[in-house]
Amino acid sequence: MPGLKTGFVMVKFAQGALAALMLIVSSGFAAAQTILTETFVPEAALVGKARLKVLLFPVYDASLYAPEGDYRKSGPLALELDYLFDVEKERIVNQTVKTFERRKLGSEADIANWRKIMGVHFSDVQKGDKIMIAFPDLQTVVFSTNGGKPTFVSDEGFAAAFKDLWLGDNVRNKRFQNKLLGLK
Repeated sequence: MPGLKTGFVMVKFAQGALAALMLIVSSGFAAAQTILTETFVPEAALVGKARLKVLLFPVYDASLYAPEGDYRKSGPLALELDYLFDVEKERIVNQTVKTFERRKLGSEADIANWRKIMGVHFSDVQKGDKIMIAFPDLQTVVFSTNGGKPTFVSDEGFAAAFKDLWLGDNVRNKRFQNKLLGLK
């Protein structure tokens, strides 16, 4: 059955080609993301990595970058989040707002304003998406998905509160934070 064997070879070839294409696209996103990180964090180097889990379910892998890998709260830094499942924008916004409120990271008016900001700058996330969140200075937050065009928020209160979600003094998951900071 030469036709069956040829068809099998063609399917295997197509699977291999698809896998290679996915790797190239994925590598392209990663390279673009790295370039963006280095754009906003001079001499960016890894500080630490951690996996965020909620009720034993992995949400994303986070990597923290700072100049020469030396984290300073006031210095430029970037977080790269590699999402491990699909999440709708509204869910991300709502969870972030709840955390702002629970940790008292802003006034009611501030948080209402920040909800609007996140509604503009956030998007639905798909499994495998890479989100870069850069803090090039104390008043700016830069967002990019999969190495795409960055969006900028210039709001010192939002920048401080958003950074504190991962790196503040009152985090819920200290083990996650310590790994991100390269401490354990």
